[in-house]
Amino acid sequence: MSGLMLVAILAGLGGLGSVLTEVAWWFAAGGFVAIVLLAAAVVRGIARHRLWGTLAGILAGVFSLTLFFAPANAILGVLPTFDTFGDLQKLQNAGLDSIATQQVPADAVTGIVYLVCLGAVGIAVAMDLLAFAVRAPALTGIPLLVLLLVPGLVVANLADAFFFVLTAAAWLAILLVRSRPAGRRVAVWIGASALVAALLLPIALPRVDSSVADSGGGSSLSTGINPIITLGDDLRRGDEKLAISYTTTEQGGEYLRLAALDDFTGSTWKPSATTIDPANDIGAIGPVPGLEAGVAALSVTSTVSVANILTRWLPVPYAPRSVDGVIGAWAWDADALSIRTDRSNARNQQYEVHSLQIAPTIEQLVAAGTTVAPGLERYLVVPDDMSPIVATTAAQVVGTAATNYDKAIALQGYFTGGLFTYSEDAPVKQGYDGSGAGVLAAFLAAKSGYCVHFSSAMASMARTLGIPARVAVGFTPGSPVKTEGSELPEYRVTTHDLHAWPELYFSGIGWVRFEPTPGRGIAPAFAPLSVDDPATPNVDESKPVPAPTSSSAAIATAAPAPTITDAPATADPAAAPDAAPPTPPSPWVFIVPIAVLLLLPFLVRAFRKQRRIGQLDAGSALAGWEELRDTADDLGLRTSDARTPRQLSADLAAHLDDDGAAALARLRASLESEAFAVPAGGALPEADDLRAVLRALRRDAGLAKRIAAALLPRSLFATWLPAASIVEPD
Repeated sequence: MSGLMLVAILAGLGGLGSVLTEVAWWFAAGGFVAIVLLAAAVVRGIARHRLWGTLAGILAGVFSLTLFFAPANAILGVLPTFDTFGDLQKLQNAGLDSIATQQVPADAVTGIVYLVCLGAVGIAVAMDLLAFAVRAPALTGIPLLVLLLVPGLVVANLADAFFFVLTAAAWLAILLVRSRPAGRRVAVWIGASALVAALLLPIALPRVDSSVADSGGGSSLSTGINPIITLGDDLRRGDEKLAISYTTTEQGGEYLRLAALDDFTGSTWKPSATTIDPANDIGAIGPVPGLEAGVAALSVTSTVSVANILTRWLPVPYAPRSVDGVIGAWAWDADALSIRTDRSNARNQQYEVHSLQIAPTIEQLVAAGTTVAPGLERYLVVPDDMSPIVATTAAQVVGTAATNYDKAIALQGYFTGGLFTYSEDAPVKQGYDGSGAGVLAAFLAAKSGYCVHFSSAMASMARTLGIPARVAVGFTPGSPVKTEGSELPEYRVTTHDLHAWPELYFSGIGWVRFEPTPGRGIAPAFAPLSVDDPATPNVDESKPVPAPTSSSAAIATAAPAPTITDAPATADPAAAPDAAPPTPPSPWVFIVPIAVLLLLPFLVRAFRKQRRIGQLDAGSALAGWEELRDTADDLGLRTSDARTPRQLSADLAAHLDDDGAAALARLRASLESEAFAVPAGGALPEADDLRAVLRALRRDAGLAKRIAAALLPRSLFATWLPAASIVEPD
């Protein structure tokens, strides 16, 4: 039975392969399940009560999880302490945060592996309890069903029929082993019929149109943000929730950037840097990539308050110079200047950001020409399977434009000039939702999509034209709200302000934001030329592109000397805590369950005593005598079921005073009267006699034995203890 349950759980865990990458987590979870079921089987083989096996499995699971995931603060590495529970709570929070921020299939980081192993142990314990203690093996299918439902609950089409069939077959084997021979044939036919129906019935039923957008209004308490360009589901959420509020010295608000995605060699845009040097302290962020002297920039200070959203990227304006007040271990990436953490989270963080609002002039952008500095080649790579229509369309749009700036403005105008419309539903209905190379041709043909499609298309087209490009993910500036007592308005950013936009690189200037999504965000403003450039008849450089909307654009001039004002660094970067921001669990979360567990034998024993006294009052002398025997057993007095009431009375007499001995004699007489059917009028049992005998026994035993008898009543566990060995005579 235990072997079959192990096979069933391992098969069910196999279905998680569509949700998690690699397979190491499967071996880890399977190992824990094997430990639990093996411990339960061994103890059940020597113990009298079946529940002992399940209890052994629970202990084996707790000890093994502690040893594997949190041995530092455990006794001997296996016995958990209060600090151990705190470590496991942090690991659980890290796993939940990772689930919320990763795409499918997710990387099996330590936190996720812990959650999988914890769930597998819980399922193993539940199946062992149902199969042996409850003696209902058919119910073991319920925990297995929970396990099989996980992939389908994440994404409907991730459920794997192979693992479903394998798990169902193992469950049917459990039923066969535990069924009577006469019922095995029926069990086989019922199980086989149900399995065939589960696999064939969906083929016969009409298809469900999954392209219809969800119109439901419910949403989770926290909003998970996945910067790996899976914003479609986030944008289509029914409920709009506050994500960020901030104040800034930059007029008109700021784009708050999470991550820059520069790797477009596969099925989607993603960051090429998977790790960040922890030595890159956010108290003093390095130089802005590509920014040279002569480019105007305004020093901006922003105070940001993140709401209940889950993300490992910190929302900051580009280009950040320093961040003060954030909790946890954060570091900045040298290329993207994005700020990320592996162990903390941006949820409920409050911090101050000093940043630069870079404001190049059109002269500077035009002067950058078509130069691509060494080291930027990876920003020009496009997937091999990208449709040729992307490069062809890009070439047609830019025409004879001579500089990268003119080409970029032409691409931006192509998308915002009225040919394209913004829609979150059209890509889903027409089957080109996503950011991969395979959807670009369909998007350019349909001319309808949301920010992911516009940013991905413009960045890809720019790369085909020889312009280094990447995609940034974050939030648009949000809506200003006047606040009393403050000169600066407060900007409120919601989950509907999630956005993606392209960033293009210009020599001597660095990365510049563009806005190709019609009706969303704010297009960048550049200071105009004094006269129109005749070399670009399609672009009038003597006019702002578009009209300036921020103070930084208004001050942008072609100054011969640097105008960069560095923000002050934070005082002591080492003073920031190295731990994650989640609130530590209250000690009562652990104290109360442990106290209840310790007091459970006392409560069960007290309930049994009161029930017997009630039976004694109803006329059952036998119930009173059983309570007397169990109390003597709890106090360490030698009792045996083989001794008669008179013999037991003689044994206990030495521990009683005169009143107790008299009460015992009356209680024994009542028992004998009941046992031998003495006619009415014989001695009746009295609860007061029982109480008098019990008081005398406890008084004689002493305080220590009374406490031990109350907290660990031996009589309660007598039927569960291993049977005594029988020694055959020679």
